[in-house]
Amino acid sequence: MNTRLHNVPSFDETVPVLVVGGSLVGLSASLFLARQGIQSLVAERHPGTSIHPRVSGLTARTMEIFRSVGMEGEIRREEPPFPREFGVMFVESLAGQMFDNLMEDMSAYFTDLSPVEGNGIAQDLLEPVIRTQAEQSGVDLRYNTELIGFEADEEGVSAVICDRSSGETRQVRCMYMIGADGSKSGIRTRLGIGQHGEGTLCHLVSMVFDADIHELFGRQNAHMCFFANDTASGSLVMYPGTFRRPPIYRLDVIYDPGEETIEDYPEERCIAFVRAAIGIPDIPVVIKKVLTWEMAGRISDSFQQGRVFLVGDSARVQPPSGGLGGNTGIAEAQNLAWKLAAVLRGEAGPDLLATYDTERRPVADYTVEQVITLSQQREHEGSEGITVNTLHVNMGYRYPKGALVPEANGEQLPNVQPPELWTGQPGTRAAHIVLQRDDRAISSLDLFGSRFVLLVGPEGQQWLRAAQLVRKTLNLPLDMYRIGGHEGDLANPGNDFLGAYGITPTGAVIVRPDGYIGWRQPAAGESNDALEHALSNALSTILFR
Repeated sequence: MNTRLHNVPSFDETVPVLVVGGSLVGLSASLFLARQGIQSLVAERHPGTSIHPRVSGLTARTMEIFRSVGMEGEIRREEPPFPREFGVMFVESLAGQMFDNLMEDMSAYFTDLSPVEGNGIAQDLLEPVIRTQAEQSGVDLRYNTELIGFEADEEGVSAVICDRSSGETRQVRCMYMIGADGSKSGIRTRLGIGQHGEGTLCHLVSMVFDADIHELFGRQNAHMCFFANDTASGSLVMYPGTFRRPPIYRLDVIYDPGEETIEDYPEERCIAFVRAAIGIPDIPVVIKKVLTWEMAGRISDSFQQGRVFLVGDSARVQPPSGGLGGNTGIAEAQNLAWKLAAVLRGEAGPDLLATYDTERRPVADYTVEQVITLSQQREHEGSEGITVNTLHVNMGYRYPKGALVPEANGEQLPNVQPPELWTGQPGTRAAHIVLQRDDRAISSLDLFGSRFVLLVGPEGQQWLRAAQLVRKTLNLPLDMYRIGGHEGDLANPGNDFLGAYGITPTGAVIVRPDGYIGWRQPAAGESNDALEHALSNALSTILFR
């Protein structure tokens, strides 16, 4: 790939956003942009969606994100929720002696803090669902297409993409480019963005196979096991699926790339490894796919350079422990998408885009650190040594700065804590509470997703009047709701809105399109002009206007 293009006389096409990489995170980014009314072109070098299960599980927070773009039902139809209790076994083999049974921390998938449950869908089943939704939303998806060069300037990005089948190249001009091109990102490399972190942890051979072992997993109520015996050691994972019966499985064993290559793992050897992991010498096994991969912990030193952004594995790589890699990437895509949309629509200043790196890179540092710790504790300390709580990692973080208005009360807040302890502080996820609309129960989270939302207490009608003026003055889409009271737009049967959002009956909160608190004022107590100024100033600050 060449980063600089010379003598390009014209462009074959122009598009607001070019997404390079159409796997899980790149596809999600294109869908989130489309739901915000922003067109994108996705260039994916592979001929179609993933044929490897890879990511296996969406947390409750990720399902909240997909719910906000109307996709929860589509995912549920493909893959119903998995059981609330899943074990991770330490065994001699699947059919052999058990050494330990670590009940997996499923708090990130099942929590009363969310209106939705997590989901066990694997990547090869999830990507086609996202693809369908993206195409129906107008995303231009081009498979078998790769980026061969680009040049960024102050006004946009000029890129050349190539159809790998025909060899035809096209010059594309975009306002912004998203690099979702994986852990070996050519975009990151060519931009000269470095990485930090633990680096390589190990190299593995991954074998996807069919075998009649569903009952063996079922006896232990497990979806994964680590095994060690005289023949082999590694991990064994089950991939269930509503329309994938029987399930398929993945075996990972460590190898040394300095001593071996994938050619050293022919079908016969792979079958021998699988049988050793299962513990039944003559069990029929069908090898579906053999791949090599690197387990590593690396975070890019920057998630942005000018008009180019990194998401997913291009931005950060982490071990699969806890299943948070793809989930973290989807959160990155959501964070970036609403900001790009606001800038492209002229609702925000371009400096808003710098807050993508400001907000998401510290989360990546923390997440990678915690996932590596979890992986090490599993390996060395077993069930007695696990201290990492995946719910805190996935839902309990706070953006201390970024697209928000910090409170000037001098309170020292942690960056991560149990999510139930947050009460509407700017930079935290807006809490789920049960509301009632026309005798129908909904979640407060159902109010968020495409626009800024103003929530006010039952005596906050002054804020609503001020917001109507601000909405016109700023020419900004803004939804408004009064929660609770006899005349509120939405009833609050549990009477928990004020406590969850940390305001009084006259207070107000601004929630960003991604469901995070951008600003709050616990009480009104001021003139109408002062309230209008407070709202206008808060939205302008968040949007860098």
